[in-house]
Amino acid sequence: MKTPIVVITGPTAVGKTRLAVEVAKQVPVEIISADSRQIYRRMDIGTGKPTLTQRRIAPHHLVDILDPDESFSAADFAQQAELAIGRIVNKDKFPLVVGGTFLYLKALLFGFFEAPGRSDEIRARLRAESERFGGEKLHKMLLDIDPEAAGAIHPNDHVRLIRALEVYEATGRTVSELKREQPSFKRNLFAGVIFALTMPREVLGLNIRKRVDEMFALGLVEEVRSLLDAGYDRSLSSFSSLGYRHVADLIHGKLTLSQAVEATKTQTWRYAKKQMSWLKQDWGFEFLSAQDGELNVTNVAQRCKKLLQPVSS
Repeated sequence: MKTPIVVITGPTAVGKTRLAVEVAKQVPVEIISADSRQIYRRMDIGTGKPTLTQRRIAPHHLVDILDPDESFSAADFAQQAELAIGRIVNKDKFPLVVGGTFLYLKALLFGFFEAPGRSDEIRARLRAESERFGGEKLHKMLLDIDPEAAGAIHPNDHVRLIRALEVYEATGRTVSELKREQPSFKRNLFAGVIFALTMPREVLGLNIRKRVDEMFALGLVEEVRSLLDAGYDRSLSSFSSLGYRHVADLIHGKLTLSQAVEATKTQTWRYAKKQMSWLKQDWGFEFLSAQDGELNVTNVAQRCKKLLQPVSS
């Protein structure tokens, strides 16, 4: 039998966590975070991590599981999330997957391309080139060897560019070739619904600007400073979290406070637009207007209760 789950996704600052916690007041759910930055310890403010109060209302899984210098792939997420779902179901509770990292969700729900193992040496060198020359150079390098992959990766997506180039250097074969050799499949382990929260772009833009201001007011600069003081370098993958490298540049005197704030707002808005474009994929989303707060809580809670019956029986 397929395990029933409910997913709540959507762009950053749209209210995913808030909705999930309100649902938890009505249904015995536990939440699995599908957020590629909330996995890191000591990175709380800039990742918009659920508060301690929210975590007391609903237990959260896959939050604070790694140090900032540890790696975690989409395949790792799928494996850990599947284990968490099993534990939740065994407690006669309902698994609610919440987050906007679509690569994580794709790996969990539909399976994922199994690429060769990582090479820390190659990755470190490519990351240094990315820091020095920017994504445009990496994108051109990938375009020369794998135009198909380059066409699907934005020049600003340094992580995927580095990974594609790393695979080629390590194996002599392109990601596109390797993907074609692996049969596509659907994990097909779960039954349920994928709710996608939406919001008018102008309202979401205002929410993002407000959230970034709140993060700086809550001590984002101090949080980043403590990470740097602890020896974590700004070149780490964890520092690609929205705002962290801009704040590191502020601390190192490369940006003023106002410049760091505006750069973080711009970066966050770009990421939100990318998330909105992902919602155009054919995943069978059920779209909810984030402005219908109470109605959404009722809708999601009722769906969870209905799906919970076979879990509890």
